Amino acid sequence: MVKWILLVILAGAAWWHFDYSHRMTERQINAAYADHVDAFRRFDADAICAHMSEDFVGDETLRQGEQSVQRHYGKEDLCKQMRRNLDLMKRLSAASGGLIELDIELEIKSIELTVNRKLATVETVYTARLGDMTLARERTTEHLIRRNGRILSTDAESKVWAYSPQ
Repeated sequence: MVKWILLVILAGAAWWHFDYSHRMTERQINAAYADHVDAFRRFDADAICAHMSEDFVGDETLRQGEQSVQRHYGKEDLCKQMRRNLDLMKRLSAASGGLIELDIELEIKSIELTVNRKLATVETVYTARLGDMTLARERTTEHLIRRNGRILSTDAESKVWAYSPQ
């Protein structure tokens, strides 16, 4: 009898680990994005990078004025770029005594979960402002998974419009 009880417990733990713990809800996805925005506001690139899977890949089209640049990147490259950009914004904020603060506005346009709720496709629009100046607007389509209780981005395709100060 003890063997059967142990077998049932082991089967339940295996089901939870391999199936249930990989499922997502819209509430969990919204909370993950809220954490992401908070990390931006704290200039915390490491926390932002922690929201990406190790095999993350992304494509970005950056438009600034008449120029358009396309980039393909992995997690390591994106995290290096993110650290540089957030460090610069942090220094600007510190130099202004906090008068110039990074403001990130996030609008989740849509969340589509697969039937088994293990993969989500999310469309978002980010607007970044520093003080009264709009720095960039980004429209992204991202694919999410859940591993070890954390929601992670596996890939993203972004279109970014960067604005020059007026």
